[in-house]
Amino acid sequence: MTLSRVMGSFAALAIAAVSMRSGVYAWLALPYGGLANAMCQFDCGWYERIAVAGYGANAEWADFGSYPHWAFFPLYPLVVFIAHHLLAIFAPSIPALAVGMGLSAAALCGFAILGARYLRETRSAWHPLLWLIVAMLFPYGFFFSAVYTEALFAMLSTGALLALQQKRFLLAACFCALASATRPTGILLTPILAIDRLVALWRGRHRLDRRALLGETLLPIAVAPLGLFVYMLYQYSQVGDALAFSHVQVLWHRQWGNPFTHIWDGLLAWDFTVLLGSPSNAYAAVCAIMALAAATWLAIRRHGAEAAFLAGCILLPAASGLDSLPRFVGANPVFLFAVYDLATRLIGQRRQPAFLMGFAAVLAGLQAVLLLAWFRAEGGVF
Repeated sequence: MTLSRVMGSFAALAIAAVSMRSGVYAWLALPYGGLANAMCQFDCGWYERIAVAGYGANAEWADFGSYPHWAFFPLYPLVVFIAHHLLAIFAPSIPALAVGMGLSAAALCGFAILGARYLRETRSAWHPLLWLIVAMLFPYGFFFSAVYTEALFAMLSTGALLALQQKRFLLAACFCALASATRPTGILLTPILAIDRLVALWRGRHRLDRRALLGETLLPIAVAPLGLFVYMLYQYSQVGDALAFSHVQVLWHRQWGNPFTHIWDGLLAWDFTVLLGSPSNAYAAVCAIMALAAATWLAIRRHGAEAAFLAGCILLPAASGLDSLPRFVGANPVFLFAVYDLATRLIGQRRQPAFLMGFAAVLAGLQAVLLLAWFRAEGGVF
């Protein structure tokens, strides 16, 4: 069977899996006011406000007005805004939350498909069904269906890594630019691309077609950070502060410091007893350590770009505190690649079907527990 047919079959399977998953979520959400209401917790409200009314809308958040909006990067709410207005032509009553969840579902399909292609090209053992189980059922994977940036960011960052692997450097740069307009950690893809291109520039220094060489190296480097730069320019034009997305973090009591100190202090807190009621620093620190261990393992296995990206996605937010680190770990695409790698090492040909069924059941059970906690707005594990 050709690669195109294999990937086509996988894409159909991924779409069916996302649809089935959404149906299960809707059933579980019935006691909590329906799926859109139950899924919209915490930061979802900010993305909804921005998508509906823009960054200048009064957030009615204490005395700060719309200023906290700047912490939330623009690509996801912009796409929701555009899709919402286009769909309103045919369905005027459709809420922005429903549109956002639909876009997240589409991005999850894209992430699963791009992830499958990437793993096929970078791993010696390729188990598409196992990857689909990890992508759909990993406990924190329900964030991929929420009105959050997780699914879009996973799709774009995976697209960047895949394009870089395929030596399609300008395409990789475009994915980098879009990822940097989606979340702050999206900018971490730029140095990965830049190092690859600068090494290529040095190795090709004796080439005669210097202009072509510069185009192959410098143009992708210039394109990659454009998403963040455009957002910074927009912030400056609106509030006179190009780094408002960073400065606004003080409203959530986040202070920049040494990420390893924050992780160590979190471990020393040893506050697991508050886990269900409020955020646990110790739990967040353990999640961060797991992700850094996974990054180290990926580096040992010569997946350097993945290792650098995963480590950066943990250390950058940890530099301002431990809030939301469990989500940043559990819904990180590269961390899921590491989970897939670990699972493939546990598979034996004789027990593969049983392992897949058992593995899927365990992940689905854990995800259901976290999902119901999310519906009840029990924020300690998120």
